[in-house]
Amino acid sequence: MRVKKLKLKQFRNYDALELTLDPGVNLFFGPNGSGKTNLLEAVHYCALGRSHRTAQDREVIARDCEMGACGVTMEKRDGVHDVAVKLLCAGEKRKQVFLDGKRTPRLANMMGMLQCVIFSPEDLMLVKDGPSVRRRFLDMLLSQLSTQYFLALQSYQQALRQRNALLRQYRGVPVAADAFLPWEEAMARAAAVIVPERRSCCARLSREAQERYRSISGREREAFALTYESCLPENANISDAVFRALESARGEDIRRGGTSFGPHREDLLLTIQGKDMRLFASQGQMRTAALAMKLSELAVFQQMAGEPPVLLLDDVMSELDAGRQHYLLNRLDGRQVFLPCCEPGAVKRLEEGALFEVRRGELYVPTSGAGHGD
Repeated sequence: MRVKKLKLKQFRNYDALELTLDPGVNLFFGPNGSGKTNLLEAVHYCALGRSHRTAQDREVIARDCEMGACGVTMEKRDGVHDVAVKLLCAGEKRKQVFLDGKRTPRLANMMGMLQCVIFSPEDLMLVKDGPSVRRRFLDMLLSQLSTQYFLALQSYQQALRQRNALLRQYRGVPVAADAFLPWEEAMARAAAVIVPERRSCCARLSREAQERYRSISGREREAFALTYESCLPENANISDAVFRALESARGEDIRRGGTSFGPHREDLLLTIQGKDMRLFASQGQMRTAALAMKLSELAVFQQMAGEPPVLLLDDVMSELDAGRQHYLLNRLDGRQVFLPCCEPGAVKRLEEGALFEVRRGELYVPTSGAGHGD
């Protein structure tokens, strides 16, 4: 899988851009604020229909413009495809998705067309931060691999929002149980898809991450483990168990004003030598674990999709020491990479890819150095 062309129109600080890309490493260099990361953000939009930097689509539309758009021409095993996302400041449908030139009514239809894994400085917080960060890590991976999972996750989150709204509405007021049943049934049905997919994916991630942690750290006896902390025992009838648990917790949830049980409360437990890394790991061990998890994500993508995803390295190199940089850069073969940096000399792979200089929303190809793509 690779992106052959990237097109932008009134996207962030780019008025218009059409860029032919290299199948290997694409390195974008220039000063901070010139627009390097905006290129990665556009690719992320074409893979997941959203930014990795902001929840507000309006922020990516160029200043004083009513519309912004990004699109890619990509090549997969089944042929060449076009994916585009159009963002509007006003109107009922402010986000529009186009596949091979035709508008599609659902965001779910684009999931999995272009698959990407992004490394960002925030990923180094996978260990240290709260459960929502680790759930998002899982959800982004599985949503690109399984349309069924993405739809179930959307359904669950919508039903959860509705149930929480009812809980707040009925706080201190007599409530009819029937008011909650549609949303609790929807959550239970969706959980029956979400929980097994997470369980299976985490088993794969754990096997891969253990090996990568040992390889990065060079410490054979320093055992890293990743364990899925499910809301249910493994042999439970998921749909029935979730429905009964929500029904049982309803009174307490009304008092609290929020849903206390379900997949939205799950976590990944990360341990080193059997101890919780959030409590006992050093900064170096946390960074090694986070890097091992992201590299495991790449491996699981390739196993389940049959081809490597596009890799976006968003300013992560500056957050890694020389040893971890070297380890990461030596595992890029066979996949397309987008890498922004301030100084191109910091990466020694320029002869194998394309080098682009970014100057305030415009791109230039230096006359010497790496190849220019194809």
